[in-house]
Amino acid sequence: MEFTIESALSPNGLLGHLSYILLIVSMLSRKMFWLRVGVIGSALAGIAYSIFILNDPVAVFWETALLIVNLFQLVRLILAERSVFLNREEADMVRTAFAGLSGLEARGLIDQGFWIGRKAGIELIREGTAVDNLYYLAAGMAEVRSRDKIVGHCKAGQLIGEGTILSSDKATGTVTLSQDSRLWCIPAPLLRNYLKKNPEVRNIVDQRIGDALKSKLRASNVALSEAGGLKG
Repeated sequence: MEFTIESALSPNGLLGHLSYILLIVSMLSRKMFWLRVGVIGSALAGIAYSIFILNDPVAVFWETALLIVNLFQLVRLILAERSVFLNREEADMVRTAFAGLSGLEARGLIDQGFWIGRKAGIELIREGTAVDNLYYLAAGMAEVRSRDKIVGHCKAGQLIGEGTILSSDKATGTVTLSQDSRLWCIPAPLLRNYLKKNPEVRNIVDQRIGDALKSKLRASNVALSEAGGLKG
């Protein structure tokens, strides 16, 4: 078969290209599910090209082997996802603080930490010191002070300590529970190590931390604006 620009851009040639295009695109995916789907699509295109264009049984064999392996792995992944159980408290945490994690990813992250109950008045983070833990406030409330002035509040459904937990910088405020609370807690070294080993989870956690910080900044600006209006 003679290869020319015309043949490369013909419908038959494009079918051959499709297999490689799908394979390359699948490698760009951060989710294993879509990576497997992309490889399966690539294998199907490769099988069609090998049968109808190349008439190459060896290529058909290897493309079929690639298809079978990835179909098997995809089924395993789907079954594993379906077997994941999150109770209501855990599901609420994923929905409000870690949206975007798959069931398996959420289960893995949650299991690195633990749930605790703490009384009002307990200090979680102290200004000017390293943040030892990342908290998710499932129920209760906390106040944030900077230089002995209240600068904000944390309510149920929010993260606490996310601002510096990954950078190891010192805390910019003191966080104290103002109500009896229930929290999920993960030590900073454990979190950093887990995210280092699971970059796909790290990407989503980084995004959710960014969202949380923006939300708190907006709330702080509104509070300062309202305070200024009252003074005026």
